[in-house]
Amino acid sequence: MRALKTSANLVVTLLLGVSSVAQAQTAEVLHWWTSGGESAALDKVRAAYAAKGGTWKDTPVAGGSNARAAVVNRMIGGKPPTAFMFSIGKQLDELAEQGLVGDVNDAATAGKWDAVLPPLIAKASKYDGKYIAAPVNIHGENWMFYNAAALKKAKVEVPKTWPELITAAKTLKAAGITPIALGGEPWQERILFNSVLLGVGGRDHYSKVYGQLDEAAMKSDTMLEVFKTVAALREFVDEGSPGRKWNIAANMVMKGSAAFYFMGDWAKGELVAAGIEPGTTVGCALAPAKDKGYIMTVDAFAFAKVKDKASLDAQKLMANVIMDPAVQIAFNKRKGSIPVRTDVTDPSFDVCAKLAQETLKDPKTQLASSGLFGLPSAVSGAIDDAISNYWNNRSMTPEQGRALFIKTIAGAK
Repeated sequence: MRALKTSANLVVTLLLGVSSVAQAQTAEVLHWWTSGGESAALDKVRAAYAAKGGTWKDTPVAGGSNARAAVVNRMIGGKPPTAFMFSIGKQLDELAEQGLVGDVNDAATAGKWDAVLPPLIAKASKYDGKYIAAPVNIHGENWMFYNAAALKKAKVEVPKTWPELITAAKTLKAAGITPIALGGEPWQERILFNSVLLGVGGRDHYSKVYGQLDEAAMKSDTMLEVFKTVAALREFVDEGSPGRKWNIAANMVMKGSAAFYFMGDWAKGELVAAGIEPGTTVGCALAPAKDKGYIMTVDAFAFAKVKDKASLDAQKLMANVIMDPAVQIAFNKRKGSIPVRTDVTDPSFDVCAKLAQETLKDPKTQLASSGLFGLPSAVSGAIDDAISNYWNNRSMTPEQGRALFIKTIAGAK
């Protein structure tokens, strides 16, 4: 009888121990990856977290801006998620300044993140010298996807300059093919605009405008040429564009009803989910540019300010899983991005990913996105508003568009 009681106590103790470990590794993770390709990529992280003994409580919120707002509201309400997707850089710093964000510096130090992350990204992932986010990948925003069959049907080549793109678009339109698939949301319009900004103005001009908010660069003839080029593109977007989601626009190019699609390489995740190998029926190239550049945006998970050991342990495990080389490969092959770790390569990456990695070997090509990486949220939002207003107001001249751009940014600084 005593032996049975002892055995029972042992079982209870073991079960309590297992329960304690599981509880210690439970993380509520808030994110905005809700499309098919995004969810398939995140599954790789979820599975790795579970394999390490963790329990993942999923909290998806559709739309990046909605998810970021949800995080802030929950923080203010005193019930923050354990980990949450957020944009590294100025916007996350704003939360850190208010004492709402914790750090995973112990995991970063043990994992030697400083040695394997690009310096620009390492710096943006820190606040007050400590890592407050675990970056999971690098996306490039200035990609041009194209339906190879549509181009062949219209007998046009892949354009290397924006004048060539405009000429090709006229031919495609005459052939009954929508030249440019575009989702009519401000952030999507900004991605197209920024591809033109880099393409027409070059890296130095792009850096002056977004890196320095240089008014002289914004007032220049080069900037006026950017707005003229953007105005010329308006006629090549179909009437169904306003309000269209990005993944629906991606589907237009996959089906061949549209020829070109200017979007970040997360669009490759939709191709993979549909069984399309990037670089085949849907080709990829960097958007036409004066000189080669890569407009980087980084997906990252940040960590709420917590004190209890269970949550701290869960955060540390999450950080370690995200930066694990095997997870970096599995996740990024699904997501369409490339590993944020510079020491991770894999021969099975698609041709687009290999082009991205080759491009980023030159530090001069590394440019920060204006949307979620390099600027304070107020300025970033103002830029999106100005671009969207210009794009959707066809009566606005390039001169007026440039003036609105300058005025809007000045008001937000």
